[in-house]
Amino acid sequence: MGRRDLLARRIGPGIACLLAMTAQAEVREARSDAGGSPAVRTVYISGHSLIDRPVADDLARIAGSLGDPLDWVRRHGSGATLRQRACVHGDLPVTDASAGRAGGSGRAYDLLVATERHDLLGAYLWNDTIAQLAALHDCYTASNPHGASYFYVPWMSVDDRRDPRRWIAYEAAAAPHWRCIVAAANRMSRASRAGNRIRIVPAASALASLVAQAGDLGLRLDGARSDPAAAIALLFEDDVHPTRLASYVLALVTHAVIAGRSPIGAWAPEEIAPDLAARLQALADRVAAETAREPEPDLDACTATLRSAATEVLWPYMERAAFRRDRGLVGGRIEYLRQVVNWRWMLWRDPAWSPYPAAGPVPDARAAVSPGTALGRP
Repeated sequence: MGRRDLLARRIGPGIACLLAMTAQAEVREARSDAGGSPAVRTVYISGHSLIDRPVADDLARIAGSLGDPLDWVRRHGSGATLRQRACVHGDLPVTDASAGRAGGSGRAYDLLVATERHDLLGAYLWNDTIAQLAALHDCYTASNPHGASYFYVPWMSVDDRRDPRRWIAYEAAAAPHWRCIVAAANRMSRASRAGNRIRIVPAASALASLVAQAGDLGLRLDGARSDPAAAIALLFEDDVHPTRLASYVLALVTHAVIAGRSPIGAWAPEEIAPDLAARLQALADRVAAETAREPEPDLDACTATLRSAATEVLWPYMERAAFRRDRGLVGGRIEYLRQVVNWRWMLWRDPAWSPYPAAGPVPDARAAVSPGTALGRP
């Protein structure tokens, strides 16, 4: 174990994060050319349709405009879970790459941005997200010990495009639990325990803030009133996929986090008016800064709040946004009742149940991945 890793374990996650950023800066400086131009960094994106192009393309343009040249490669699968995008024999497979960048795998990338399917309860019960995220981080840092990993928080489908207030409330309730998942993955990951922790890109919070603050931001359809319902039409192609405008905001908040700097003054697409682009940049800057100030979650508290939030907010919203869409009104209600009964039965059988690893020694993440909790998947 190196001196930086040993020191990081002793002085805690906040300073460990600073040390990791310092290490990245040293690597970038070493890779700069003789003329002093900043080295081009490469981000590996493990994702699905919520981080599809043009998010990656905009991320590269934003970074370049701020003096931080970036290209990307990705492993993309529509609707794919982290388990379905896991390392293969210690390697990160690549499906495609940015223009001018040769694809291929077996390389040490500077940054990793990964996301999960958007159903939060599925992350706990069916997708084994905590262990999968920890294992992906350990696989990635095995090839680049100074590489930085980020979890891009996904968002749930909007249940009612005419009135997004329930969706905004759901995302506010879900956000702390995604942070808990990342904290648990950091507890399980060997690289994280050595000081190189996974950090959060608050993509879902950025979108929810956009919708909630539509009036202040001046988001409106042609001549229409400026309100959350109008914002939904501008930000969502359907009930979940981002429009061109929303993709730009997602790229802004992603760069604000991975670069550790404000995106104000960055490039913007021609179709976005300069004054609106400035307001969107300020919002992304604010959301990223608020997330950076969030304290490390306490996993015991996470367990307690998950138990109550699941029955009060998460399962009811799943009925409206997922079960009814897939099974109709009656079928959706039946599926909701089935899931809630199974959930309560599981907690009654095991009052001490927690989805999070216990404090103290934990198994190696890559050996701990499992099929998830045996609760009937919808």
